[in-house]
Amino acid sequence: MALTDTSHNREGADSDAPLPEDCYLSYLVPSSTAFNPQEALDTAGDSFANRLAAVEQRDQLFFDETVNIYFVLQTLCADKESLRPFLRRIAIHLETQIVNTHAPEREGPPASESISSTSHDDLQDVFITADGGEAGNKSKDYHGGKQHMYAVWKLPVFLSRPRMRLQGPAVVFSAVAGVKPPDSDDNGYMESCVPSGMNLLEAFANDPMLGGVKPELSALRVSRVAPVTHPKDALTQLQGQQRLRLKVYPIVHTRVRFSRPNTTPPSPALIALLEVDFAPFSEFEVSLESITLAVPDSTVQDLNAEDGMALPLFCVAHDHLTFLYRLAPHPLDSLSNPTPNRNLVINISVVVLVDPSFPCTPRLSMAWTTSIDFTLPVNPGFGQSLPPQPIQRSHRPSQLSIGGGGDGRSLVSPSVSRPDALPSLEEPLLPATTTTLPDFGITMTFSGPPRPVRPGEEFVWSVFVVNRARPDAPTPLARKLALVAIPRRRRNELRVIRPPSSNGAAKRDANVADAVLDENVVHAMQRSSVVDGAEVVCLSADVRIGPLAPNACAVAELRFLALREGVVGIEAVRVIDLGSQEHVDVRELPTVVVRAGEEEEEEG
Repeated sequence: MALTDTSHNREGADSDAPLPEDCYLSYLVPSSTAFNPQEALDTAGDSFANRLAAVEQRDQLFFDETVNIYFVLQTLCADKESLRPFLRRIAIHLETQIVNTHAPEREGPPASESISSTSHDDLQDVFITADGGEAGNKSKDYHGGKQHMYAVWKLPVFLSRPRMRLQGPAVVFSAVAGVKPPDSDDNGYMESCVPSGMNLLEAFANDPMLGGVKPELSALRVSRVAPVTHPKDALTQLQGQQRLRLKVYPIVHTRVRFSRPNTTPPSPALIALLEVDFAPFSEFEVSLESITLAVPDSTVQDLNAEDGMALPLFCVAHDHLTFLYRLAPHPLDSLSNPTPNRNLVINISVVVLVDPSFPCTPRLSMAWTTSIDFTLPVNPGFGQSLPPQPIQRSHRPSQLSIGGGGDGRSLVSPSVSRPDALPSLEEPLLPATTTTLPDFGITMTFSGPPRPVRPGEEFVWSVFVVNRARPDAPTPLARKLALVAIPRRRRNELRVIRPPSSNGAAKRDANVADAVLDENVVHAMQRSSVVDGAEVVCLSADVRIGPLAPNACAVAELRFLALREGVVGIEAVRVIDLGSQEHVDVRELPTVVVRAGEEEEEEG
């Protein structure tokens, strides 16, 4: 039989105290980044509700920002000393989600993504005050020897960028708080002062082969009992605020590109072009504090030693900055690290000057890693201009491609080949038959309707085409053109992972093949697909112009049907030369405003 442990500390005795009454948990995000609960909420002579209402709160947050969420626990307790043991038993689970704004033209709930989910059971720097100040107001708010006490503490949350496409995003904080049961001395062994069961190995106590060892095995160790939930896993839930929803915006967009300098002899060094772009809808001044690039076993040379490029830089919306850095491996690095691949670590620190006098200056921290290759170029002298140059090539590469493949252009998507930053802003790879509008040899003018149109009403675009080919050309051929309207499509950046087939769970038959698409896969693909409704429908499927002689002009019409309100349009108008099969996409098109009830307003 085990001995009784009579040693009890003060903390264990306090943890056995009953829970305080009228517990309610709420949380907020103060506007001041240097918010001090003791200075703002510990004012004598005023109620805590008035002091809390006087705290100015944030109405919008920014991505890449570490937000301090302050939790306020209201309870009915005697004093601070009786509340502190209760706070040590509180466990909080905080979940942060990014939710898009609901679009009426799309079916289903708006897209959402969880960016963090953390649990905290060790509260630090808790500020405790009473209703009415540090001393409290015992004469008015005492309830059977108890008064209203308030505990305030903060938890930091980093707002990382989600993978989904953002459309009017908002951040939603959801917190669930519970109280753990009192601590006990249960460490997996039998409890004290509890008699053990009968010894199942008592018959072997006098066995001479055991050498005087008396084995013991209690019957309680092998008895079959129903599993029960450990009392430590049970939490007493506290009532509180359901969630906190605030708007969130991206302020800074960054990406990095690499270029190899043409030097003789060839060098493995790379030039990194770090582009920092500030969002056009931001109305705050932004301070670019620091930029750090680090490559292991390599040197990073800053090439931005120019006037006006010293950090910190104060920027506003629409500013676009490009910083240059030279990356080169160490000369003796080939012996210690023969592989040419390295990891480039980029860290950027930005301060948003929302209200410097308050102060409300959120700090944004961006950090990511991308791989770089210091491999020497293959045949770097290929394609250099040497006088005389009898053959002129419009696209002359600076070096031969290692992978080959025709013109050397990669067929891999830029989001896969360069996952180091935001999607690239360059134009997509075009087929060989695509040309530019000045090289196409025509001039086009589009004219839209002079007034707003109504939903369901037809409208016409007038297209004026001029053939700019010279009559004295060696072969002045007439042009035959075709106009095709390309509708606007949504570019899905998030690829849906194909769900597993339901046939995989069942026992497979060797003589029966798996289904190509079963019901589970089809249903999941339809539920996860996002289809945007068309804004405009072109009623002119194929418009032909010509034959159009040199310096001749013609007028054509494109008829459309407006389907919904707002500023609508199409992606482009493709002009195809039926003789050479070349085509060009015209993207500078008129803007059409669709407004309901336009006729009634004009008649009134």
